[in-house]
Amino acid sequence: MPKIVTLPEQVARQIAAGEVVERPASVVKELVENALDAGASWISIRTSGAGVRLVEVRDNGCGMSPEDVRLAPKNFSTSKINSAEDLFRIRSYGFRGEALASISAVARLDLVSSDRDGGEGWRVTVEGKSTLHSGPAPHEKGTTVRVENLFFNTPARKKFLKSDLTERRRILETILGFALVSPELEIHYSEQEKSVLDLVPTRTWRDRIGSIMGASTMKHMVHVSSEDASIRLEGFVSLPTHTRGNRNHQFYFVNGRLVREKTMIRAVQEAYRSVIPYKRFPVLVLSLEAPFEEVDVNVHPTKLEVRLGNERRVFELVRRAIKRSLTARSESTMGVSYTEAEGDAPRSGVDRRAVEQPLQGSLDVGIPRPGGGVGEETEQYKTRVRDAVESYLEGAATRRDFGPQLSLQERVVEEPSTPRREAIGDQVQTEDALFWQFNNSYIFIQVRGGIVVIDQHAAHERIIFDTSKKQMESEIPVSQQILFPIALELSVAELEVFKTTRELFHKLGFNLEPFGGTSILVRGYPQGLKNWEEGRLLLQIFDDLLDKRVPGESHTDRIIASFACRSAVKAGQKLSVDEMKMLADQLFAVENPYSCPHGRPTIYRISLEDIERWFSRR
Repeated sequence: MPKIVTLPEQVARQIAAGEVVERPASVVKELVENALDAGASWISIRTSGAGVRLVEVRDNGCGMSPEDVRLAPKNFSTSKINSAEDLFRIRSYGFRGEALASISAVARLDLVSSDRDGGEGWRVTVEGKSTLHSGPAPHEKGTTVRVENLFFNTPARKKFLKSDLTERRRILETILGFALVSPELEIHYSEQEKSVLDLVPTRTWRDRIGSIMGASTMKHMVHVSSEDASIRLEGFVSLPTHTRGNRNHQFYFVNGRLVREKTMIRAVQEAYRSVIPYKRFPVLVLSLEAPFEEVDVNVHPTKLEVRLGNERRVFELVRRAIKRSLTARSESTMGVSYTEAEGDAPRSGVDRRAVEQPLQGSLDVGIPRPGGGVGEETEQYKTRVRDAVESYLEGAATRRDFGPQLSLQERVVEEPSTPRREAIGDQVQTEDALFWQFNNSYIFIQVRGGIVVIDQHAAHERIIFDTSKKQMESEIPVSQQILFPIALELSVAELEVFKTTRELFHKLGFNLEPFGGTSILVRGYPQGLKNWEEGRLLLQIFDDLLDKRVPGESHTDRIIASFACRSAVKAGQKLSVDEMKMLADQLFAVENPYSCPHGRPTIYRISLEDIERWFSRR
């Protein structure tokens, strides 16, 4: 018997559907693209069960005739291309004609449309490869598509969907991608009959971006505009003083299509190199327009990636435009220049050693650059280094008495029968244990038979995580009220996170309430929280929750993990001996002191035997 067989049609259709329909957000994307291609100026999206039970997209576009309605759900049925040559000059969002067919292969699809005024339309209902109904139906000019019971016949794919909150967030991100680039579009989105997004047409593109990302964010944005022959770049980027912890607030468009374009991403990284800290990301919306024949949008099943014809030219256009805009804004407000030296050849990657630079004064801090010759500035730098070394050596003699303290008499501790965790904890908590801090990040503690090293940030994370989790489980919030409540303006995505997690934040000790538009009012925060930073901590937590990499088995755990990470003492923070003792004491009181919520170790023990082996004493 032959080993190669032809798959049944139904299996083939489900495999093909898997390339297009990954999750409910994929359905929303395909249907909204069809609505925009139909010339819609008004789109309504309704979902239920995070898009699994229902996705409904309604528009006021040109609509379809009864013949087109019957053909639309069939494989590779499209009105947008007629020949292979058309694939090299795609001007529409959809073009392959596989969207409705792929959706109907894994869900029940109901399509109603009319291409004329008067309320007369046509309906077709498809499930799998079967047409369940086809006939006239009342409908105003435009189209309505209902997708129900997604993945009913592919339970394995349904099993890999994330939580309802995550899937709703993906849907919202998809919708915002279309809204950001189309200021003339009116768009409404509701989940479970509750309004999530209501955007009306705006006068300018800047107004539309501000209505989505927040007016306060737009205060930190600069306009970017550049043109090179047939390529044009337009958009807004944030100043180096306004960055986020991930790329969730970055939007790249090519010919109006939201994409992950690697060339533009690299250019942005290069433009901000050395002026923002490593692992910080600017907020931006960038739109690139290029000749359609120079953009290949047929390289990814869901059209999330494109291939540009002249990547180097695009890279230079984006990089130089951003640097020019940042320089112009900085020179006009703070006297800072980001202008590169003549002949400075740009790199295609990011300097991973980039450090945060102050914006007051010049970015040149007086450190001589390699290959710059020996001048007065270089000699001054060498003198400062020499003086610092001499000062250290002079002080070393007075610090020699620190050494004998390492052999302080220790309290006799019996060999414990309890697990090692308790043994280490008992030794650390002795009064004779010696605490000292290395690099303002690690706590060294002398214990019987060795040294314990604690990562202060990871340890404090674990303490806060366990304490906060117990407090939330007790459902008795301990909040410190603010005398003058603080109003925080959020982006649309952050506001949706707030709406779905408000009760969890309340249990944590935050007193939050809506304040109109995309703003919230902060009336209180967890008691004892020191680095509150006038609400900045909350924005960082919202940012983390929008990031897919936040650890935790449940959404509650993810909130607590983010809160613990953001409010814990940082690496580089000086601690007193009492603070070090208190941190160690609290760490060994928790259930699992050996790792932080992210899984990183908190404790490392170096035994006396190890040390003696290092010095060949054993």
